[in-house]
Amino acid sequence: MFCNFYFGGYSDFSELKISVARLFQDVDITETDDNLTISSDGFTLSIKEGGYGVMFASEDYDIELKFSGYIDIIVSHTNWAYELMVFIGTLLNEMDGDCILELNDKSILLRKDNVITVDDKKLSGTVNFPFYGLGLVYQIGDIA
Repeated sequence: MFCNFYFGGYSDFSELKISVARLFQDVDITETDDNLTISSDGFTLSIKEGGYGVMFASEDYDIELKFSGYIDIIVSHTNWAYELMVFIGTLLNEMDGDCILELNDKSILLRKDNVITVDDKKLSGTVNFPFYGLGLVYQIGDIA
């Protein structure tokens, strides 16, 4: 299982790396000049600046994006979804800008104009996705 996480903001990549390293001191962090990798029990996230995915997502959702993150989910970790939401919520709380989170190519979270919309209908799960783990105010709606 995988996610794509695209987000914008006013930070440059070096500022983003410092912010993320400060926020998430309890996870493994590896960084190079053009990549930041964060590993936890439930997932591994690799972040880079720019790329075709950022460009296409910006156009598809009519939002300004700068960074792309590929999230490799460790499905054997039973709490991965909640852990991912806590991670995303902490990051969004500290960073400005729009974002989109896609799980297996299905958009499930959008922050546009400071409003967070979540949509887990396309996941066909029997249990609601744990968006409460964001720790942020959100609305349930349709993300095209």
